Amino acid sequence: MKKILTILTVALLACTTVFAAFNVTGEFEAGYKFGFNGGFSAEAQDNAEGKVTFKITDDAGIWTVNVKALDELDSSNKLDANLSLDIAALLAANGTDLGDFDLALSIGANSKMTALSAYNDVTGDELFKLKSNGEYSTELTIGYGNLVQAKIAVDPTAKVSKEMPIIVSAKTTPVEGVSVSAGYTYQGYMYLAAINPLEWVIVATEPGKENEEKAEGVVDHGVTVAADVNVGTLADLDFNLGVTAYDNIGFKDKTVFNTLAAGIYGGVDVVDGFFEFRMDNYTVDKAPTTTVLGMKTQVNINVVENLGLDVYFNIGNFDEFKTTYAVGGDVSYTLSGVKFAANLDYAGTGGFSITPKIVVTF
Repeated sequence: MKKILTILTVALLACTTVFAAFNVTGEFEAGYKFGFNGGFSAEAQDNAEGKVTFKITDDAGIWTVNVKALDELDSSNKLDANLSLDIAALLAANGTDLGDFDLALSIGANSKMTALSAYNDVTGDELFKLKSNGEYSTELTIGYGNLVQAKIAVDPTAKVSKEMPIIVSAKTTPVEGVSVSAGYTYQGYMYLAAINPLEWVIVATEPGKENEEKAEGVVDHGVTVAADVNVGTLADLDFNLGVTAYDNIGFKDKTVFNTLAAGIYGGVDVVDGFFEFRMDNYTVDKAPTTTVLGMKTQVNINVVENLGLDVYFNIGNFDEFKTTYAVGGDVSYTLSGVKFAANLDYAGTGGFSITPKIVVTF
């Protein structure tokens, strides 16, 4: 017995030594969405909610294995992962210091690589992103301090499109508080609310946001420009205040797609918020332009420690207000790293819903 215990102890110490050089971080989220109609009876749209993401990084910060979000916590899970390699850190660990220059490489399940953007995504819906239409992409990033960053990504396999997708972009922060960016993609992806049924397909929206008419589609060519100006940082104010904007333009055959958004954000420690206005449109050849106008606004209240509270009001399309608006709020409380949260939402299309969740960040 003593010999067995000794062997187990040695094995345990060996395992501890092997894995001591690695750090695992991530997030696990699980819950349900309960939908109610006018009679407040549970409907068929009740859904499971959940996802898990994690990354494994070495202590030296040279490499990171990123496991993408598994959004369906059942047998349909598909494990997508990529490797991020900090070449500057790798060279520095082996005697070559690049100074203020940054150099990084990513390869693996980098499906739709995203252009750099200065836009402050105050809503968190990520509709601002201009992407390449790849599936197994390689991305190279080059930067110099906080001044400038550039990256290029390609998918040599071209499994999704007949021609090799490519995306190039750059971002600069000439002074603290001011950022601008620009990007271009060939065989790319962008999001649009003004849907052309001949070119775009509606995709599943995030839980609790079914009122948003969100669509994505492929463009032959796409360009993006964005800017963010944080007045609070520039003027050294005691409160946060900033403005941000972006414009994405896509071309496919004789159709021109455009999405433009501008936002204002700010606040103090106990309360902050944002307002975003969005305009999406498309023009087929010389036909009249189809336009959709929408907005989002939210206020976050941070009065009690560990208590999260926000209220929001969104309009997906002003011309179809009754079926595209949503009003609601989120409440959460965190104990020992475990967050208990719930979303309450009333949407013009889906009625009232409650989404309780448990989130663990590690």
